[in-house]
Amino acid sequence: MTQTADYATPTETRSGGISIEAKLFAGIALFLALVVTATVIWGPVGLAMSALACVPFCYAGILLITVGK
Repeated sequence: MTQTADYATPTETRSGGISIEAKLFAGIALFLALVVTATVIWGPVGLAMSALACVPFCYAGILLITVGK
């Protein structure tokens, strides 16, 4: 019995660019860097303003979970 493996040949390359996961992780890293910078510069006030800016996104996430999407 001969089994053939389903491997990609060197000529087959991915041409999609940066994946959505990589973009998401880069965005999260950038956001965290901005929050840390604001906290270092302005202290607790910078941290509180960052948390306040996140409220609409958290609310939207909770609504999406509730709806089931």
